[in-house]
Amino acid sequence: MPERSSDRRAQRTRGALVSAFVELVLTRGYEALTAAEVSRKANIGRSTFYLHFASKQELLREAMLIPSNRMAACIGGDVTPRQLIPLLDHFREQRTVNGIFFADPIRSLWVKSLAALIEPRLTFAATTGGMRAGVPRSLVALMIAEMQIALITHWLKGGFPLKSELIAAMLVANTRATLAAFGCSERAK
Repeated sequence: MPERSSDRRAQRTRGALVSAFVELVLTRGYEALTAAEVSRKANIGRSTFYLHFASKQELLREAMLIPSNRMAACIGGDVTPRQLIPLLDHFREQRTVNGIFFADPIRSLWVKSLAALIEPRLTFAATTGGMRAGVPRSLVALMIAEMQIALITHWLKGGFPLKSELIAAMLVANTRATLAAFGCSERAK
């Protein structure tokens, strides 16, 4: 039983750090933010911060994990456009507050983090003999991540009056088209 309470305590601490991080990023920005400030806001010691996260970049990856997992699920058909709508609605409703996540340096870090989730999902169709033109799997993952985040970014910042349903359909269709262009199979293994 002590292990369970320790797990819950660790989850609470990680949750407090993520919440404090997001709040501070939204009010102070990302670049100037330090681990000490996040620790203070979460009401924990700085050494405890480093027990859970090696850096603020790792904390950012954790904070972006839920939307990133949903977007990465476009690989292999694990998510439908309809399942993406709540995420896109959230992005649209919070665009004035959360716009910092769609601008550099966070955006670039998010692309890399999303690509890291996409890459292991990539499988290649046997009929194509594998990857087309010897393009590395990591590059395909980066291209897909960049496309997904760019589509959402331009939709939110460009003032395009498009519904979330259309953007969701475009995310899935563009992901599938990129997979097909590089000889990736439709279903992840």
